Amino acid sequence: MSRRALLVVALVLAVFGLMGGAPAAAHGIGGRTDLPLPAWQLAWAAGFSVASSFVALGVFWSQPRLQAAASGRVLIDLRQPGIRILEVAAKLAGVVVFGVVIYAGWSGNPNGAVNIAGDALLIWFWVGLQMVAFLVGDVWRAFNPYPTIADSAAWVWAKLRGEELASIDAERKPTLWPAVAAIFAYLWFELAYHSTDSPRAIAWFLTVYSLAMLGGAVVKGRGWVRTADGFAVLFATLAAMAPLFRDDAGQLRRRVPLSGLSRLPDVAGTVPFVLVVLGSTTFDGFTRSSLWLDIGGDRVGWSRTLTSTLGLVVVGGLVGMVYSIAISAMAAITEEEPAVLSRVFGPTLVPIAAAYAVAHYFSLLVLDGQRMFIRISDPFGRGWDLFGTADYTIDWTLVSPAVIAWVQTLGIAIGHVFAVAAAHDVAISRWNHALAVRSQYPMLAVMVLYTVLGLFLLLGA
Repeated sequence: MSRRALLVVALVLAVFGLMGGAPAAAHGIGGRTDLPLPAWQLAWAAGFSVASSFVALGVFWSQPRLQAAASGRVLIDLRQPGIRILEVAAKLAGVVVFGVVIYAGWSGNPNGAVNIAGDALLIWFWVGLQMVAFLVGDVWRAFNPYPTIADSAAWVWAKLRGEELASIDAERKPTLWPAVAAIFAYLWFELAYHSTDSPRAIAWFLTVYSLAMLGGAVVKGRGWVRTADGFAVLFATLAAMAPLFRDDAGQLRRRVPLSGLSRLPDVAGTVPFVLVVLGSTTFDGFTRSSLWLDIGGDRVGWSRTLTSTLGLVVVGGLVGMVYSIAISAMAAITEEEPAVLSRVFGPTLVPIAAAYAVAHYFSLLVLDGQRMFIRISDPFGRGWDLFGTADYTIDWTLVSPAVIAWVQTLGIAIGHVFAVAAAHDVAISRWNHALAVRSQYPMLAVMVLYTVLGLFLLLGA
């Protein structure tokens, strides 16, 4: 059979697998016990699609392609005066919005149902910017208030001392371990803390987080905040999948989606960072399962926080253990060091993190996210109507349960297929084709496992 025919067969099987798992009502809409199809059938279909894609890649993708495509083509020079003005405006807007959210948390209405802080942080910032990052690019880089505040403080301090502003100082050995701690702190707050939607709790979190970021900049230098801010690192990592990016020369470029993963910096802490994010979304899905409801469904207050913290750590540890086992198996096949392979293949997990973000939070963004139209007219919950949108009502029919289910199912399946493709590209850039394919059997098993487990948890099975 010709290669073209094999590709057609593989694609048909993959599509058939997905169609066989037609969408089921899932996360955020309706119940989980009245699915049109059994959860196992949907999970099998997605897993089969991932496996089929592996077969097609093994047959037709015999040369590395992503790294060569990562440089892309120049679209526009961002160093032009007009664009520089827009960049300054964006930085100022980021500081202002950050200030509004902090003020709303501390001084606004303590009722989270009428305060902008919860929706701004938990929906539009956390969920919305993740999706913008991997679909478009690292937009947050233009608005992030922490580098702006750190740079401004350094400039003022230099002027007071009559000195020139030093260039951004980089550590001799850059590390993302502070970002690992920072993003875990947020994930703990979001998934384990018992009063996440409280404006005062949000204010406390943002204040402590900000002090940690800016305090670190004082001690380590203003360049430190750029690798310690967990949010900035996450959005930049996800943006490696995006078609647009800004290069070191200040030019906006377009590239083949996914190709940027091949050029993610090999910095200490990168793999743990990705695994922490993956573990958190896995735990988020696990909290919707009947098993978790039996464990901690009726717990409240700090008892709930303690139980959820333990669950977050255990599930995250299990995700990391599964990845380590796959890397060890790959090392046995290729006779390379597991630590080296772990760093090399770590970025290939990023598409899974993006897939889980879509699957878990898509309906939250498009439905609950509509509350922002109300909140912007009354950000502090004081009965204002600044923009005439205070009477806006959420359209719960904006997207149907079927559309949400299709987005979730395809998101998980496509995300894992992208992860398989990225891992395959890395493999064939290191070894001959036959060894590269064999080396990916353990990773394929992990991808299928993540796919099946992710869908089972998503559907509350």
